[in-house]
Amino acid sequence: MQMFGNVPQTGVIDDATLSLLNRKRCGVSDGIGNWNRNKRYAIQGQAWATNNLTWSLQGGVKNMNGSTIRKQLIRAFEIWSEASSLVFHEVNSSKADIVIDFPRGSHGDGYPFDGHGSILAHAFFPGDGIGGDAHFDADEKWVVEIPHPESDEVNFFAVAAHELGHSLGLSHSSVPGSLMFPYYQEIKDDYKLPQDDVSGIEKLYGPKSRKKWKQTTTKAPPKMQTSTVSSRSTESSQNNRVPDRCNTTFDAISVIRREVFVFKGKYFWRLHRHKVRRGYPVRIDRFWYNLPENLKRIDAVYERPTDSKIVFFSGNKYWLFDANQPEPGYPRPLTDLGLAANIRKIDAAMVWSHNKKTYFFSGRRYWRFDEDRGKVESDYPRDMSVWRGIPYNIDAAFRWTDGNYFLNFATFFDTLRQTLYPTRRG
Repeated sequence: MQMFGNVPQTGVIDDATLSLLNRKRCGVSDGIGNWNRNKRYAIQGQAWATNNLTWSLQGGVKNMNGSTIRKQLIRAFEIWSEASSLVFHEVNSSKADIVIDFPRGSHGDGYPFDGHGSILAHAFFPGDGIGGDAHFDADEKWVVEIPHPESDEVNFFAVAAHELGHSLGLSHSSVPGSLMFPYYQEIKDDYKLPQDDVSGIEKLYGPKSRKKWKQTTTKAPPKMQTSTVSSRSTESSQNNRVPDRCNTTFDAISVIRREVFVFKGKYFWRLHRHKVRRGYPVRIDRFWYNLPENLKRIDAVYERPTDSKIVFFSGNKYWLFDANQPEPGYPRPLTDLGLAANIRKIDAAMVWSHNKKTYFFSGRRYWRFDEDRGKVESDYPRDMSVWRGIPYNIDAAFRWTDGNYFLNFATFFDTLRQTLYPTRRG
């Protein structure tokens, strides 16, 4: 304790040690894991198998509402993601990798809180079940601002950032000023992770990626196929592999909340301001967690114009989500939309700004869908030849951010490459 508290290591309970005993601190024991005497950071020995992690807030306290707590947690997660290759996503599920709660006293995990006073919080190292979860003592006076030195209030952001270090696999460090120092310390809004903590998190998950996509003119990009069956079947055996966005076909594309979402197999990318967000592709079920685990692909997806909810199509079923939270009563069969029972899947779905109507495409036919009635219109389907210049069996239909519409991937790829790789030729 004297070593990790940075007081003289006398081996006796002297005044400095007694003073240390009275300081607020983390409830995780010191000295757990592989401590490096030269670098000082300590690694518990277990890390998450993925760098894309989910988190969920399951409780709260009276003096901070849920929105305030979430903002502080997002800031705390960003401290770790800015120093490593980690990416975090909030989900509404008790099965998230990191579950955050505010219990009090004895709360069933074998590590009871002591009420208002010494132990502020504790977290569990990565693993199944309770692994990764972080608990904050509900009896503490949690605040957002930095409290007065003589106050008994506790800055939630500072403690949360520390506890999440444990959730990621770091033990306590004996370096004063490091985030993983076991004793409570206040940190400012512009706080940057000290090098001792950076070294520890990089050891577990690797440094923040600084790589740029290589540009090459030695090969032309792979030729895109307009046939749904031929383009998708070529990679069906590799559905669980992480796809390479520069050398693959895609299953579905849609603009959701003004961002472009691109789906392939069990993964998806997000494009914001014409750039792929850091840390992608990510597994679809880590963001939209209620979709079935055995789902092989998303055939089509669109954002409903009436309420901005998201509709996913896969096979002869569809799902409805409010953001990333599932709506009850799904999946439902395509026949609920007024489609014939022999329609095996939807190739594409889009909302046309010309008339604010929704259109479904499948094989050689298309339907116009009445969102208010929840049914396709009575004088459909019609042959896709009405859409001049558009082939049958399209892969996707969506409106790009510049207002143009794309109903096959070949045209879209030309635009996407010019956007992301302006110097690439071929």
